[in-house]
Amino acid sequence: MNISKTLAEITTIKLGMAFTSAIKDKGNEGSCYLIQTKDITLDGSIAANTLAKVIPEGSPDRHYLRPGDLLFRLRGPVFSAAIFSEEWDRPTITTNQTAVIRCNHNLISPYYLQWYINSLLGQRYFNGMSEGTNINKVTAKILAAMPIDLPPLEQQYQIEKIHRNWLAQKETYQRLIVNGDIYFDQLCTQIQLGNQS
Repeated sequence: MNISKTLAEITTIKLGMAFTSAIKDKGNEGSCYLIQTKDITLDGSIAANTLAKVIPEGSPDRHYLRPGDLLFRLRGPVFSAAIFSEEWDRPTITTNQTAVIRCNHNLISPYYLQWYINSLLGQRYFNGMSEGTNINKVTAKILAAMPIDLPPLEQQYQIEKIHRNWLAQKETYQRLIVNGDIYFDQLCTQIQLGNQS
């Protein structure tokens, strides 16, 4: 039997690190990778190849992301969540425009939660907060109050398996599309140049 809990009852929610000055990519001198809202795609993945490397002010240690953390876009038009699933050669942080959601693994699977937030069920909650107007920001309070339908962990893991498989397939399809775009552009360019000679 499914139970319903608020997000705050089954996770820890905190905001990313605040930056008081403009974010500057320091290249190889940067001590941390920074995931910004623009790096979280609308379909809930992280555009890892575009991340800035920064030198944060103060001590960023408590803001370091852990594998399994969900990163939630607090600004619309789509309020999607991505899973930080990798450890890279530098620690990774996010900005305070993003909520970091850390699951209680005894109650909820991160991949189930990602699916739930990004699903029509989850998005209906955020759309309902708009009260007929388009909202472009979700507060941590609204996020914390989100009701989550919790099936038993065994069923969550079944959904997780299907969800992870679909994410992997999407990544493969996206790579195929990118490679196909490059190939067909080169092919058409060769024909175009051949027609000009």
